[in-house]
Amino acid sequence: MSRYDWAVGRKAEMLVYDMMKELGFRVVRFGYEFLLPEFANKKKLLKGPAGDLIRSQPDFVIVDPKDNHTYFIEVKYRKYGEINIKSIKDYPENYIVLVSTKGLLISDWEYMIKNKGKLCFKLLTEIGPFKYKDKSIIMKYIEKAKKEFY
Repeated sequence: MSRYDWAVGRKAEMLVYDMMKELGFRVVRFGYEFLLPEFANKKKLLKGPAGDLIRSQPDFVIVDPKDNHTYFIEVKYRKYGEINIKSIKDYPENYIVLVSTKGLLISDWEYMIKNKGKLCFKLLTEIGPFKYKDKSIIMKYIEKAKKEFY
């Protein structure tokens, strides 16, 4: 992964972080780059089963304050919207937010596996805990993503 790819990925994470906060979720950074920065060396990736598990941690934990329900969020930036599902591990209630030049889309782990990663992303307003949130906020961030990642 190049420095550019890393920087664009962090920018995508910040966009999703800001959106989740504005939607009213409590958001906690959970990715290993944040929790274990001394191991986030792309030139010396952690290896082995434990290393794979550490590197695959979702980027955020979000909590809906209405009922304290907790979800994992994995953010993926892909210019053309293609994701290798092998790069995402099975965590319970794990939502994958795809940031691309087309905006923001979302899927969950089970739906991705069922569809083998093909055509498995939807608008955030159509899935899980996001379909009951303020659609104008979601649309605002979709437009932001289109502009920032074009």
